[in-house]
Amino acid sequence: MKKLIAILAISLVTGFSSIGFADLSSSMVANVYVVVAPNVAIAPLGSYISADSIQHGTFSTDVTFRIDANQEAVQLSAAASPLFKGDDPTNNDVAPIPLDEAAGIRIKPTNANPFAGGSNVAQYSTATDIEGFPGLQTNSITFESSQNGHFSQNVTLTVWWNQDDHEKPTGEYSGKVRLSALLLPGAF
Repeated sequence: MKKLIAILAISLVTGFSSIGFADLSSSMVANVYVVVAPNVAIAPLGSYISADSIQHGTFSTDVTFRIDANQEAVQLSAAASPLFKGDDPTNNDVAPIPLDEAAGIRIKPTNANPFAGGSNVAQYSTATDIEGFPGLQTNSITFESSQNGHFSQNVTLTVWWNQDDHEKPTGEYSGKVRLSALLLPGAF
């Protein structure tokens, strides 16, 4: 019995004494991760684009935007408005120069093509508002960049109008053009 009490006493002392001798330093490792989210930015290369001068007939102009995205596949659509005299979309005295709706809008990236061999001409589909100007929105076209893992390039929109009034009052007519980009979830 004395041996048993002695062993228990030694065990208790040893157990308690190990609590008093903690390590002087310690460390642990935690894993940290982040997901880089899809990101796209668009900026026009010029705020005011001149389509030169016209007497009558169909004419077009190019409007170039810069797109920077961290995905190769980008879905692009465009919108344009008629051209209004004096930059006034509320003017009821002079009819605007209408869009050539049948022509659509050609979307031409520097280093990308429409996915699956599609057309790069977007067709007008719905009415829209572009900063207070009534306009038409096109369908979307998915483009795949030839760049490695990103879509960082200029995109030129060609928009057509039809000035079919031989007695259209002279002066400056203006409107708006918009480019929209959407990154598709899970694309490439």
